[in-house]
Amino acid sequence: MGYVIQQAGLLPHLTIGDNIGLIPSIEKMPKDKIKDKVVELLILVGLDPEVFINKYPNELSGGEQQRVGVARAFVMDPEVILMDEPFSALDPITKNQLQDEIFNIQQNFKKTIIFVTHDMDEALKLGDRICIMEDGCVVQFSTPEEILKNPINEFVSNFVEKNRIWNQPELIKAKDIMIEMPIKSVPERTILQAIEIMKFNHVDSLLVVDKANTLCGLVTLKQIRLNPDKTKKLKDIMEKDLITVNKEDSIINVLEIIKKGNISFVPVVDESLKLSGLITKSSLLSILSNQFIDMEVNVNE
Repeated sequence: MGYVIQQAGLLPHLTIGDNIGLIPSIEKMPKDKIKDKVVELLILVGLDPEVFINKYPNELSGGEQQRVGVARAFVMDPEVILMDEPFSALDPITKNQLQDEIFNIQQNFKKTIIFVTHDMDEALKLGDRICIMEDGCVVQFSTPEEILKNPINEFVSNFVEKNRIWNQPELIKAKDIMIEMPIKSVPERTILQAIEIMKFNHVDSLLVVDKANTLCGLVTLKQIRLNPDKTKKLKDIMEKDLITVNKEDSIINVLEIIKKGNISFVPVVDESLKLSGLITKSSLLSILSNQFIDMEVNVNE
């Protein structure tokens, strides 16, 4: 297991190269392989080997020392790496840079990294799963999205802070904000029947689905007015080329699609194109307005 601690923990009397290569040398790895590995890891963490390999820890900044600490943790190619608040003592800019480095390294090498932090923003930025503990016990262990949306108790809710999810809009999915039961009909309905459905539900459009709830098209009041024969079927007049979003799309993607398509609403479908819901500009405004009001109330409190 690799290990990265808060203050890097480099041995001051050894060069950077010797610090990284210490465990391989104890394990009797050939010297030429040790040097190759050290050079490879220095490049990996963004340090020029020709500049840093023969320097001593006191010649490096805090951020550079921590990069060396990360390189040392990877030197024996462990399956698991424990990082115990490794960036807590760093300035915000350096901390942000190293967070990005760790994320990229994990994506490239697919190592399991257990990252200990008291910074929820850091956990959200880096974690695939987040474990929140209280008094040494696991309180909630889940995805970042689940913890933000459904904190299991007041402790977790206070820890993640109410409204924090709105600072992470990429975690808000279409399925979280859609109208779950949009007004719909089947292709075999007549125009006259569609008018009655619209009247009863106070809407000016209908989503058309088949018996399996697969989205087939859309009929609007404007289309109906262009067709005086009220016995026609919806399948004969409906618009079939629809812009849709997947229920797992983020609110950022949804807003971009609505803006790009210059549309007032967008159906939400799953991977099988079955209708899941509907997002409209008005429903989006309502959700965002309510969120703003909630935040204002919290500030006033």
